[in-house]
Amino acid sequence: MKRWISAFLVAALAAMFCIAAAGCTPKATGTFYSLKGAYEEGLLSHDDLMSIAYHHNGGRRCNETVMAEDYAPKPKDPQELDDETSSRIRNTAAYDYREEYEIKASADDFTIIEYCGTYNDCVAVMMTDKYFSYTEALEQDVIADIVFSYNNGNKILIWKADS
Repeated sequence: MKRWISAFLVAALAAMFCIAAAGCTPKATGTFYSLKGAYEEGLLSHDDLMSIAYHHNGGRRCNETVMAEDYAPKPKDPQELDDETSSRIRNTAAYDYREEYEIKASADDFTIIEYCGTYNDCVAVMMTDKYFSYTEALEQDVIADIVFSYNNGNKILIWKADS
């Protein structure tokens, strides 16, 4: 009888743990910065900005005055985001939306649509989500004399993992 009661208690505790764990939402594992904010915080150098612009703009476009014809950007390293980093970035975005907008956001609600490289452990990405739409307007941001061209209101974000 004691074994049966012990087994029942263990099963009940395990069930409560599973229910509690299923109700938990992932926490942020990093911080988002604007390009300008990351540059001003010293997370990105001028050379990093130039490489991000080159990868994003598709070459020297809009930056012919600051990038020589033979300019070679830092290569994307890694060439593509791995699934773990992508998941951490999307979980951070979901956490931020839950905190800021009080909605039940999950990582699956976010898509990384562009990866512009990793610089000093900072990942440059553009994302979309299912909650907001972006205006269709040509736009340019200038940061430290470097031009970033956009075809809508969506901007490059910098994600840095928490230490």
